[in-house]
Amino acid sequence: MTPSDGASGSRPAPGTNVLVLAPSLSDAKRTQCGHLLAGDGSTPLDVLRITYSGTPAELVDEWRERHGELPDRMGIVNVGDQAGIAASHDADLPGGVVVTTANPNDITGLGMRLNNYLNDLDPDRRLVVCFDSLTELLQFTDVKAAFKFLHMFTGQLRDADAVGHFHLDPNALDDQTVNRLKPVFDDAVRAGE
Repeated sequence: MTPSDGASGSRPAPGTNVLVLAPSLSDAKRTQCGHLLAGDGSTPLDVLRITYSGTPAELVDEWRERHGELPDRMGIVNVGDQAGIAASHDADLPGGVVVTTANPNDITGLGMRLNNYLNDLDPDRRLVVCFDSLTELLQFTDVKAAFKFLHMFTGQLRDADAVGHFHLDPNALDDQTVNRLKPVFDDAVRAGE
């Protein structure tokens, strides 16, 4: 799989998982993420965000700035350093926003949290998923365990006809690591440097 360039363009088909290769703090990453989360406008959305750095309140504000009204349901799995303080942000969140935390050192526990969310899907909503980011995931686990986890999770997303995208900073990892993870995904997009 050779990464395509750019953002915009057509949206991935339901059941597609996309690897987004872009520098972590770039505008191109944010633009591509917003494009992939938007859905096609024809179906109510169920948005699942897995984050290692953003707080739930920041993700809700980001959605409102970019898309306006919140989706019918937004799930946020807060992983990493912010997980310990997630509860302090929950009180200010609107209804329809579901927050859970996960320990970054427990990939099995993260998988269980994601599975619980997927088991509660409404078939009348389109699930869109953002995993931000694989770069951080690989700081807490090895490539083999990450591949196994991603293979399972992307399979669940395909079964749910979801559109998932997974951020990875190619400048932070060696090419061999990036290439070992690519087969899990249906497509790869290289957002502008």
